[in-house]
Amino acid sequence: MKIALFLVIFFYIYGTMNQTFQKTEILKSKTVFGDLIAKGDSAKKFPFVLIWKKVDTKQVHPLKIAFSVSKKRFPLAVDRNEMKRKIREIYRLNKTDWYGELKANYAGLLIYTSKEKLKSEEMEPKLKQVFDRFIAHVDKSN
Repeated sequence: MKIALFLVIFFYIYGTMNQTFQKTEILKSKTVFGDLIAKGDSAKKFPFVLIWKKVDTKQVHPLKIAFSVSKKRFPLAVDRNEMKRKIREIYRLNKTDWYGELKANYAGLLIYTSKEKLKSEEMEPKLKQVFDRFIAHVDKSN
């Protein structure tokens, strides 16, 4: 009985671990940010713009990403943080599908461009389309 309970708990924890958003997945390097803006490729689907660049450094995860919401469009920090939280949550829940298709390491910047606060249900299909375009472009270039 104890072994069965242990296995249930183990598989529950192990199954949900893949959906965490870890510090090692967050893009923080200023030099990589500069390279992204200057030389990165992009995919767009309103209200998102994804800018990415292939990196040669060794990474734990195939994609290091940062999220950005414009201060011009959302002057209150509370609103910017709310939108970033929603976007991070959508990304966290769907990243395992995208990671499996990436063969190299990338750095990415996801920018939210809308002036309105959209609900998570409205943003999720659009974010998926942006990442599908990113993966299609990456597969085509390899």
